[in-house]
Amino acid sequence: MPQKRIILKPEDKVDEPPPNLNKDWHFRRVGILNPAVIQRDNEIDLLSRLIYKDQRGLNSCIVRNQGVLVGKHVRIKRDKRGYPLEELVFQPEGPHGKRGIEDPRLIKLKFEDPIHAFLVHHNGHEYGDARTEYLRTKEENPTELSLWERFGIYFPNIGLEEAIETVSSKIHKQRWETEDIERLGKKSENYPPSSPFLKTKDCCLSPKKIIKDDREYYGVIVRLLPDMQILYVKDFKELAKYEFWQGVVKNIEEHTLLKIENCWENSHIGLAGPPFEIDDGVLIPYHGAVMKPRDYKFGLALADPNDPQKILARTKEPVLVTTEPWETNGVVSGKVVFPTGHAIKDGIIHWFYGAGDRYVAHTTTTEEEILDNLS
Repeated sequence: MPQKRIILKPEDKVDEPPPNLNKDWHFRRVGILNPAVIQRDNEIDLLSRLIYKDQRGLNSCIVRNQGVLVGKHVRIKRDKRGYPLEELVFQPEGPHGKRGIEDPRLIKLKFEDPIHAFLVHHNGHEYGDARTEYLRTKEENPTELSLWERFGIYFPNIGLEEAIETVSSKIHKQRWETEDIERLGKKSENYPPSSPFLKTKDCCLSPKKIIKDDREYYGVIVRLLPDMQILYVKDFKELAKYEFWQGVVKNIEEHTLLKIENCWENSHIGLAGPPFEIDDGVLIPYHGAVMKPRDYKFGLALADPNDPQKILARTKEPVLVTTEPWETNGVVSGKVVFPTGHAIKDGIIHWFYGAGDRYVAHTTTTEEEILDNLS
């Protein structure tokens, strides 16, 4: 890919919190990363995770920046002081996000006005408390990214221990058992209940509704480690139902979207940003991870537009890897390129990614270059 460039960094306004953020007296920015992207012609909105320290330790919120696409570059809108203009969109709150929210995925579907979103909440524990929320912009004002319909839909709603007992796949059973052992090893008097929820992250929708058995469904992409699945729902309220997740876990292999195939994916894979249509099908951006030492890379798969589980081609080698010193050892140590959003203008695909768990970075490619990497 062409030149990489940092476009947002925590050093800007390092001791200045976003307007209206509920915080303790001490505040310091330590990272801004993993932006969701919404495009309106040549203008873009970036909703990024801002990691900060306050008196209680690390926390995170979601802030909005705006930019303009200019050829192969992006220009971030700035105030009179030269700092990026910024708006607080989501901040930590109960019941599931007291210690931070992260990595929104946004998508606007064909023939629908509201923007659909998935947002991850944390209560501050490494294992067992990640909860994903479904929400969307208000129908009466669908392009306003500060106004959201929130339905109380958090998922998955099945306990980790029950999921281990229910799942038929040996690969998933072994992976979840490992998580459970690590969780119990970290248990303390402040730890949440002994049977935490099964986790999923990196959730988004397929770019259009899918017809199955003459009925229309939303395709919800999720990540139940170590790979990626797609779930079909007519109503998003299904995602909050215990019985729904019982069925998903019991028949998890029927929901497979992508499995680990390559050595650079040997820990796990997950959705990198919203899928999107090109002439040849639907591109599914995804990340592959190798852990210990931590190394995140970026790949792509091409799916049938009418059947996302029919994969037509896939990159054997990653298309984006760490090459710059600022792509390593940020908030957490390791090598990280983590695309989470894109924009397309005049044949150029703009990728926006979290770099080294510290910065928002930008690079570009073309559809032709992508197709050349697929096999």
